[in-house]
Amino acid sequence: MEESNSRPEWKRIYRTFAEEVMAPHVRHFDQERAFPTPIHEKAAAEGILNAAFPEELGGAGLSYTDFTEGVSELSAVCPGMTWTLVFNRGALHPVVAAGTPEQKDLFVTQLLKRNGYGALGLTEPENGSNLLAATTRAVKTDSGWLLNGAKCMSGNGTVADVFIVLANTVVDSRKRGLSFFAVPRDAPGVTVSDDIEKAAFRCLPTPSVTFQDVALEPVNLIGRAGDGEALLNDLLATIRIGGAACGTGMVAAMLRDALTWAGERRVYPDDRLDTLSHVQLTLGRLYVELVAARKLVKEATGLADQGLPFGKESAMAKYAATELAVRASNEILQLYGWRGIAADYGVEKRWRDARALTIFEGSSEIQLLNVFREMRRMAMSEEGL
Repeated sequence: MEESNSRPEWKRIYRTFAEEVMAPHVRHFDQERAFPTPIHEKAAAEGILNAAFPEELGGAGLSYTDFTEGVSELSAVCPGMTWTLVFNRGALHPVVAAGTPEQKDLFVTQLLKRNGYGALGLTEPENGSNLLAATTRAVKTDSGWLLNGAKCMSGNGTVADVFIVLANTVVDSRKRGLSFFAVPRDAPGVTVSDDIEKAAFRCLPTPSVTFQDVALEPVNLIGRAGDGEALLNDLLATIRIGGAACGTGMVAAMLRDALTWAGERRVYPDDRLDTLSHVQLTLGRLYVELVAARKLVKEATGLADQGLPFGKESAMAKYAATELAVRASNEILQLYGWRGIAADYGVEKRWRDARALTIFEGSSEIQLLNVFREMRRMAMSEEGL
């Protein structure tokens, strides 16, 4: 591997970008609830916007480990802005994993060349976390497929050029299981709503998308009809480790800022805040938990980089890191007192973003259910627990 692709180099590149390009604009894009277009233009110019894609598709070929470390560095500054920057890799993963050469060129390579965006159509308004209960339907026709349904919380949806949509497929009036479809935004029958107002990740647009009699060609079907559940599981495992990395990056930033704050803050009236035992115990415990969460992330990415199953590991990492982010933001906000809820200090933004992390990319409850199923399987096998 060339020096320019070494892990320390990429980590430095992401950290520098976060601190020098993103940091000065975090509050603006949060308050304005605006997509950070200037940040994306800079990321594209510096070659990091789509670095996680394979080189043959137009990326830099970063490994899962490299990519998640980059996500952590960016998330330490702003999780919402980070997700707008990296969401393409998750949204287009089904095409990367199961697309034909023609589909990869059409929906990935050509899209990346023009710095375009993909978005996922997974969640439905009434089904929530139960993605297998999708009511969006794609019916086989003589010329391709006819898509009808609605999705919500589609990350980057307002700027997306293509939606990767999960739908139940119907062939000859019979359901054939779930399938993924690449749906161009400009296809007749596709309607994208305005962004919704959210408490967190405010610069990440998450509109609803409806599909009314959208005619699709055979090339729009990703993989084989009815084989979407396995591809969905692979997709979810992949995006979970991104969510976990986001959590560890946030906690690391919280701790760094809290150490600085506690070292400067005077109490009672002359003691520094960091001389108080309960402050030391709190920050020390959170750091132990951060190290443990990072190890779970590295275990998951290590397996992914070897091409081995990593669903259980990514679920554990996502649960541990995002729940830790909530605990850390709660306790550190309390240390700041009234300043913790003042926008000037940025603590309340991290508190809001951390809470959203336990819902985005699969809720904490879903992660525990995933872990339980795997735990039960292991307990009944020769490997045991």
